[in-house]
Amino acid sequence: MLTDTHSHKVNTGLVNTLYNIRINEDALSLPHGPRLYFSAGIHPWDAAMFQPAWLEKLNILLNYQQVIAIGECGFDKNKPIPHSVQSEVFERQIILSEISCKPLIVHCVGYFNELIELHKKHSPVQSWIIHGFRGKPELATQLLKAGFYLSFGEKHNPESVELTPFDRLLIETDDSEASPEDVFAVINTIKAGKPEDYTAAATLFKIQK
Repeated sequence: MLTDTHSHKVNTGLVNTLYNIRINEDALSLPHGPRLYFSAGIHPWDAAMFQPAWLEKLNILLNYQQVIAIGECGFDKNKPIPHSVQSEVFERQIILSEISCKPLIVHCVGYFNELIELHKKHSPVQSWIIHGFRGKPELATQLLKAGFYLSFGEKHNPESVELTPFDRLLIETDDSEASPEDVFAVINTIKAGKPEDYTAAATLFKIQK
């Protein structure tokens, strides 16, 4: 079954969806739907407004069986928030990822070297997924070598998709109007695989069909 790894809408059809909860919003009011799961985290755009209550809310959410990942969290160089501030909030969520045994969905813009260094520093047991990856194949190779998973959406670099192994490749809609089926179809014109070849989501999230 197809899994939409990062979405801001509730999908229809036979698709597992990880609906993203931005923790500074009304995160305890969750949408309902079949095959609906959640990721929850403190977005780097919100790092400058961080409140301890957000971590308390996140801890509550992690007790829900359907909350199966933490994020999106990470770094964004385009925002006027010091890297040190973003890093402090991100590292709190890295620790929660390890404690809760849930993978981490990472938002990263412009700070990939710092991200790789942070991954080395923590040597996490839990997997880190770069969501909405659009980078060049050189960066994709570097990230894959470091142990990351790559999640591709409607906008992507075809060469990076091509070199990413099936067992490290995920697909997502993010905030696109495209359906997960349409995104999968485009990705699969590059990968030319069978649905059962895409094993990363099942391995990471252990979703029961």
